Amino acid sequence: MAARSGKRPPKRAARKAADPVASWREGSDQLELLAGETSQALAAGQLPRARKAFGEYKALLEKHLAHEEDVSFPLAEKVAPAQGGPIKSLRVAHIGIRRDLEQVATHLAAGHEDAARAVFAAFLESFGAHERLEDQLIELLAKSRGTGPGARSR
Repeated sequence: MAARSGKRPPKRAARKAADPVASWREGSDQLELLAGETSQALAAGQLPRARKAFGEYKALLEKHLAHEEDVSFPLAEKVAPAQGGPIKSLRVAHIGIRRDLEQVATHLAAGHEDAARAVFAAFLESFGAHERLEDQLIELLAKSRGTGPGARSR
């Protein structure tokens, strides 16, 4: 819209777009809500509700992963080249995350409620570990930019 009106975007928005730390966790709250909804529906034996919630969860998570791969990771690599190894590991982990999502989707589509429940629970545990690794990387990036909670004052 700013391009059509000839106005420049606000400086804060431009800084946020160039800051891998600022936008990394966008959508996390919604992902947590949908994960909880999916888990509750599976626990209650409500397969249609679980399919719907999981479909929304999967779509949002795939969007989140793509944003990390296309925006956050490249910016993080630029800001902190020494973190290239951990970032590469996170990229590889995204392959497994997508595979696990497909496995849950397959069980849900086939009506395998118990398998879907077990695989989704295991997925949430491993995804939580992945997110904790990303949180550590975010903290390192924030410190390297002097903006995080552990950053030194100048």
